[in-house]
Amino acid sequence: MTREPLKKFFADSDSTKELSDSDLDAMFPHDRLFERVQSALMSEPIARIQKRLWRRTATISVTAILVLAGTAAAISLLRAPVRDVTRLTCFEGVSLTSKAAVVPYSADPLAACGSAMHWPSAPRSPSPEGSLCVLGDGSLAGFPPSRTVQVCEVLGLPTFNGQLKNPADAAFERTSQSIFTEHPCMALLGARREVLRLIGKFGLTRWRVRISGSRSPRACATLAIDVKARRVGIIGIERTR
Repeated sequence: MTREPLKKFFADSDSTKELSDSDLDAMFPHDRLFERVQSALMSEPIARIQKRLWRRTATISVTAILVLAGTAAAISLLRAPVRDVTRLTCFEGVSLTSKAAVVPYSADPLAACGSAMHWPSAPRSPSPEGSLCVLGDGSLAGFPPSRTVQVCEVLGLPTFNGQLKNPADAAFERTSQSIFTEHPCMALLGARREVLRLIGKFGLTRWRVRISGSRSPRACATLAIDVKARRVGIIGIERTR
């Protein structure tokens, strides 16, 4: 088959060719398409997402040609914000099964991962500093420089869009972690008061605080934040000396 008949086939089958860009935007709002794909990504196991990745990519490509009339919208469907900044997972290779380490969330996550995992350089890499993807639990993951194009999409993960989904929650998480780092042995009740103060300061709602572990006067408070459940755990750890 020559290219001309194929080109004519796509042109004849395009029911949107008489519509303007504004008409297309009204018919297919990008935010709604993004939410549907993002919901599917978050609800499926990684293995199933990987198996269906190429089929999804082909579908998006056809949609971009026949409906959205551009590639920018198709790319944006696989981008997402981070909703959990309590940790940053750094991978040694471009694989979800490679060696990984969890480090504190950083303002420069790729530099933090590169330092923690000793990433080697990859000449002529499309991502010379590495790639940032969003895991299924909403936290950030860093992958090393690679010659692989669109690392996150290949792994079946959304690409980090550089934004925080809940800025107030993120500010609370970072501030509380900083305070507990500066005061490594806070008393349990004092830690609870501090956490409640920060919850009020950042205007958070439906967050719960629970104390567990050792209740000894010598116990040090350890912070554990469950972003998805909006729960803060203050765990008492007995000092050894």
